[in-house]
Amino acid sequence: MRKLILAIAISLLMLFPSPASAESKSCPKWEPAIKAAGLPVKDFSYIAWRESRCRIKAINATWNKKGEMTYHLNRNKSWDSGLLQINSGHREMVRRVCGGDLPLLLTLDCNLAAAKHLYDAHGLAPWTYVKPHAVSPQPQSQLPQVYRNPFPR
Repeated sequence: MRKLILAIAISLLMLFPSPASAESKSCPKWEPAIKAAGLPVKDFSYIAWRESRCRIKAINATWNKKGEMTYHLNRNKSWDSGLLQINSGHREMVRRVCGGDLPLLLTLDCNLAAAKHLYDAHGLAPWTYVKPHAVSPQPQSQLPQVYRNPFPR
């Protein structure tokens, strides 16, 4: 029941954001790294705020001690990780770009490198639900479903 209430509260916050100033809807702390990664700073500072509230280790799922997913926000049971909430369906891309598996998305360097790879290939389309006014003309690719816990406890 607690998780349901939390999910409803998060949904309402997304539908009815607080009337905070545009300046507070950014991650100025990470803007130098976003710029160094070659990403549009204002867009990705906002995306980082909207997706993770500027937290590098943000994950939108939880697992039990057996490694079974117990909570997720994505309909296809995938999860999003890190500052820019890169989807777990991008496991192969993360291996190529970061040289390892999905837990590397919880590091700033890998998360930004994966975001740069996605941005170069698809523009802002992977984040269009966050920033609908910046829809890219390219179609979004179908992401494979992933059911294995990459973050063993």
